[in-house]
Amino acid sequence: MINKDIFWFDEIGKEENELAGKKCANLGEMTRLKLPVPYGFAISIRAFENFLKETGAFKDIKEVLNKVGELNDIDKQAEISGKIRNIIEGMEIPKEFLYTIESYYEQLCDKCRNKELAVSVRSAGAKSHPGQYETYLNVKGKQQVVEKVKKVWSSIFNLRTISAMVQQGLPVEQSPCIGVAVLEMINAKSAGVCFTIHPVTGDLGKALIEANFGLGESVVSGRVVGDTYVLDKTNLTLLEKSMGEKAFQIIPKGEGVTEEEVPFEKRNTYALNDEEAKEIVRLCMFLESHFNSPQDVEWAISADKSFPHNIYLLQTRPVVGVSVQKPKSDIDQAMDNLLKKFF
Repeated sequence: MINKDIFWFDEIGKEENELAGKKCANLGEMTRLKLPVPYGFAISIRAFENFLKETGAFKDIKEVLNKVGELNDIDKQAEISGKIRNIIEGMEIPKEFLYTIESYYEQLCDKCRNKELAVSVRSAGAKSHPGQYETYLNVKGKQQVVEKVKKVWSSIFNLRTISAMVQQGLPVEQSPCIGVAVLEMINAKSAGVCFTIHPVTGDLGKALIEANFGLGESVVSGRVVGDTYVLDKTNLTLLEKSMGEKAFQIIPKGEGVTEEEVPFEKRNTYALNDEEAKEIVRLCMFLESHFNSPQDVEWAISADKSFPHNIYLLQTRPVVGVSVQKPKSDIDQAMDNLLKKFF
């Protein structure tokens, strides 16, 4: 176990789930495997626990919850969420650890040769909770990084989480603490996800990519219909390709991001070329083999580099909610082909 609370990705691996959170641990594992991962650092789960204790925030949170009583009403849950989040975000991070975060950000800027490097600040729980906590994109400057770290921390008490805790009959103050990933932003011309199992049919022999222009949040959130690509994993043959509507994209703007419509003529072009799609699947298959399970991988294509060095992997986690289809025998496959021929 690493005896510190902030570390570079190459200092950790998948065995540090409980220390750094699953997202950070997997980013560390991918970095150690020499896969194309953006530079970044991880803030441990223990750092958040220490922050709550040392600042007195945890004590204040318990006092607020003791006063409110039952939380069965959604309006009351929203009110309490706001109060608790204000407590966390209003506390000063103890100076020694504050300076450590700022130092790591400055070193990250040096690594990337950009004094005002744009980063993403993302939650990292010991267990995967996709979409439950908050992410901040295109964050610039050490002061803003520190503020966004506290906002990510406070998101364990967002309305969604509090409602879930109440429904499960769990004490709200026991909402699990999380780690934080601070990750170099890629100037993405396109981005999306890759599943190393077909998420609809459960076919392990096929991989499926969903892609859109701009940052991948439009695809991950499910709010945009992107392009889809289905590839045969045995030989990386492109089996199917379907153009999505790609009505809007998410792009960096100022110190954050914005949505903008994709021009009509651009909607009629694919967000990925075939070679990029094949390389993404090749990299994701390596992850599937390494983790010994089908993977759900977020990726981005940099506008600043040429193929194949323009492909970055931003996150990987096991695919959930998909029933694996057993491979058919040669006789079953021959029978299927015969039925298709006559029917």
